[in-house]
Amino acid sequence: MGLDRNGYAPSILQDNLSVCFRCGRSCEKLDRHELWGGALRDKSKRLGLWVMLCHQTCHLDGVHKDAREREQLRQKGQRAAMRVYGWDKQKFIKEFGRSYTC
Repeated sequence: MGLDRNGYAPSILQDNLSVCFRCGRSCEKLDRHELWGGALRDKSKRLGLWVMLCHQTCHLDGVHKDAREREQLRQKGQRAAMRVYGWDKQKFIKEFGRSYTC
C-alpha cells in the first residue's frame, strides 16, 4: 500500500475517516490514533493499523486512559491484520509480540 507524506498507509479498520471509529459521531476534532505506539508505532502506520477518534472523549479520555478500551481496539486490529495480510496468529505474534485475541 502507498504511504501518505506522514508515513501512513490507508486504515484497514476504517473507511469513513470523518467520523469517530469508537462512537461513530462526527466530532469537531478527530485525532488519528495508532493502535500500537512506542517501538511499534511505525509498523502501525505502515500497516494501516490506525483509526480516527474524537479528540477528548474517545481518544484522550478513552483509549489512552482505559486499558480495556485499548485492548478491544487492538483485538479488532489483530483480526483486521490477519484478514487483510493473510497472517495466522503466530505471524501476528512475531510482528507484534503477543496475541490480543483468544
